[in-house]
Amino acid sequence: MIDIQISRLIAAAVAAVLLAWACYVTAYVKHKNEVKDEANKILLEGSQLYNEEKYRIEKTKTWYIGYRLALVGLIIAAAAVGWAAAYIVSGEYVLTWAEDCAVAAAAAVIGGMVLDKFIIHPIADGKFFEKVEDPMVAYFLENGSFPVKEVKLSRKEKKAAKLVETVQDQEPVPVVNEKVDVSSLTFDEKVKLIEQLRKTL
Repeated sequence: MIDIQISRLIAAAVAAVLLAWACYVTAYVKHKNEVKDEANKILLEGSQLYNEEKYRIEKTKTWYIGYRLALVGLIIAAAAVGWAAAYIVSGEYVLTWAEDCAVAAAAAVIGGMVLDKFIIHPIADGKFFEKVEDPMVAYFLENGSFPVKEVKLSRKEKKAAKLVETVQDQEPVPVVNEKVDVSSLTFDEKVKLIEQLRKTL
């Protein structure tokens, strides 16, 4: 039993480390390139770099402390989510050692990505209030509840919903009950009558 707990924790921790490293190395490279592009644009325009731009360039040469803390936080949070998910699933189903580790790793990656996107990364960027808290508080004050994400429909469901909308939007087809003397109609009137009859079939 203890061996499974340890292997589960190791699998979740390895997945969490790989996820965190990928997220924050990518973020570091992205910010470094953005600052370099901005500095190059200023130099190409023939202007001088001010102290603020020089400071930003120097800052990107080291790994911003907020990202280091976020990386550690993401590793811990994702590993905990992965371990807890595998623990819950193993209580419901009988899992082999490999399946248990796979569940822990998958849950660590999925849970870690969700936590990073909505909580950890906005905090590291210094935009938590702007991106997360302020919109949620504003929505709660206006509607009295927290926002619920809309369920995405599959292609088949979207196509069926669109078909229903088009059928509902169509004008009702007039039913021709009376007998019409076709010989007295003009060519255009005959064409319209044929179209109406075709729609009623």
